[in-house]
Amino acid sequence: MIVKQICERRDGRIFLEIEVDGETMFYVRDGEAEDNNLYRNFNDCFSVTELMELAYDAGKNGEEFVLIKEEIEE
Repeated sequence: MIVKQICERRDGRIFLEIEVDGETMFYVRDGEAEDNNLYRNFNDCFSVTELMELAYDAGKNGEEFVLIKEEIEE
């Protein structure tokens, strides 16, 4: 399992994306104050336990766990 965390800073905002084996599984971003809630900009927070389960199952199955962190500045 290859997990890539991408933190991007652009236009004074921060974007956080997590890819698992090349597929985006988690994406949150700063936005307007009225949009910064769990049902708008942070709705992928509800998938955190699913991501934990994927990582747990991968470890149980003996898969290698690779974590890549990438920072992108404007």
